[in-house]
Amino acid sequence: MPDGDGPFPALYAVSPYQKDTTHLPAIPTFRFRETGRIDWWVAHGYAYVHTDVRGTGSSTEGVWEVFDEVEQRDMYDTIEWIAAQPWCTEKVGMIGESYYGIAQWFAAAQQPPHLACIAPYDAAADLYRDVAYHGGLLSMGFVTWWHFDTRARHLLNRPGPHPQNVMAQDMVLDVLHHPLYDDFWHERSARFDRIKVPVFSIGNWKTVGLHLRGNLLGFEQVNVPKKLLVNAGNPLPDPDVHASQRIFDSLEMHETLLQWYDHWLKGAPNSVTDEPAVSYVVQQGSGLRTAATWPPTDVEYRPLYLRRGPAQAVPSLNDGALSWEPPTTSEPPTSIRYPDPEWVGWPGLGVGVFGKRGLPNAVRKVLTFTTPPLREDVEVTGPIVLRLWLASDQLDTDVYVTISDQDPGNLVSRAVSHMLDVGPQAVAVTRGWLKASHRRLDPARSTDYRPFHSHTDPEPLEPGRPTELVIEVWPTSWVFRRGHRIRLQLAPGDSPAFDPFYHHYNMKQGTDMLFHDAERRSHLLLPVRTPTP
Repeated sequence: MPDGDGPFPALYAVSPYQKDTTHLPAIPTFRFRETGRIDWWVAHGYAYVHTDVRGTGSSTEGVWEVFDEVEQRDMYDTIEWIAAQPWCTEKVGMIGESYYGIAQWFAAAQQPPHLACIAPYDAAADLYRDVAYHGGLLSMGFVTWWHFDTRARHLLNRPGPHPQNVMAQDMVLDVLHHPLYDDFWHERSARFDRIKVPVFSIGNWKTVGLHLRGNLLGFEQVNVPKKLLVNAGNPLPDPDVHASQRIFDSLEMHETLLQWYDHWLKGAPNSVTDEPAVSYVVQQGSGLRTAATWPPTDVEYRPLYLRRGPAQAVPSLNDGALSWEPPTTSEPPTSIRYPDPEWVGWPGLGVGVFGKRGLPNAVRKVLTFTTPPLREDVEVTGPIVLRLWLASDQLDTDVYVTISDQDPGNLVSRAVSHMLDVGPQAVAVTRGWLKASHRRLDPARSTDYRPFHSHTDPEPLEPGRPTELVIEVWPTSWVFRRGHRIRLQLAPGDSPAFDPFYHHYNMKQGTDMLFHDAERRSHLLLPVRTPTP
């Protein structure tokens, strides 16, 4: 509580991360410390209310079931309890990152009368598509670590016998029991149409595969006073920190949020409503850019076609090409047989291999399609789509997509890469996923530039029949510099950092063929922004 008699507006933060741990510093060792600087907010005139969700921390009743309807109603009740206290002005805002941010989508959709604004930071909104099943593909690396770690911290940090309700749910088992988008996941998907309070959505281009999609969709779909900020990496000088967490914990971010909360919770006449609604970092570009809307309207969607090659770009299985020119002949398809006996699998590199010198090589045994060195800078800003014509000798197959920026390097770096057999230097920019049997689109929610898959009724492939897959690739804002190459990497598996290495789970073996001919023009659809003169 601030000094003085009050009353004060309140900031409310809620998670399963044990409120009794707020004395720990917000550093990577304590990744769950995502509340912001509580003492700083109190010094600026806010009462700060930090709570444990039902069945966690100091809560001795109920079971934590990760954003179920009971937890969502608890948030409504807590907000109304805060507003009714004599020390509160009856205005409540919400604050926090990751779980604390996701909670804000759900709390606001409950429409508590005294919730005045939210600022969800790094906040997924659809736990099926954003976290657990990317494109219908089980993505359990993060879920398994996160839920085990959260349960272990509760049960190991408290001496003596534990109440039966504490950490009783097995979230990983629930994820495995619900491979399709059903009522379990619908309950855990934010209802943006029900949010009636101002929203400041803050994401990070680096959280592909976890939060970014929720922050962007949330901003796009709420119909309230709103702002969007998308950061990238770490703006602070200290390189030895977790980028997203340190941005949130930085003084710069606190001062930005202070303007937001002061306006909606204190009625301060500042510039919040006069500023451009959208700000985002252009990676490898000009830094922070402002705009009136997201997705951007000042882009041209240009197809970048998969071609036979060779592109003379990377020692992959095929060294395929990417071209702004469509194929006009009957190019033969590109095939991949899996599993490759050299793939490292779990734990380790997934479809990567160890090179001749025993070092990791991520591209030698996968498919790549790469542009020639770019003649000029190419800025890609917005949602991305991959339209891929594929045939398999299986009833189903998995497609993992990575778009990378391949650096030309210099003579020395190229020689070293070749000598060490590690592949050309490249940076992964964004990713996409799709299980082929989940290819059915929801026409009510899909757009030309963002496919939305229903994930409710799997449709097996007809072996050998070419089928078009429309794959969502998560948005980005990135400048591919002159001389660099745009590289598309495709494989039926990937690193287990987010995704399981597929053949350890279903022992699938088969051959897929990718088509890129005059009749079946597989292509990336890129939002290319032309610089303003």
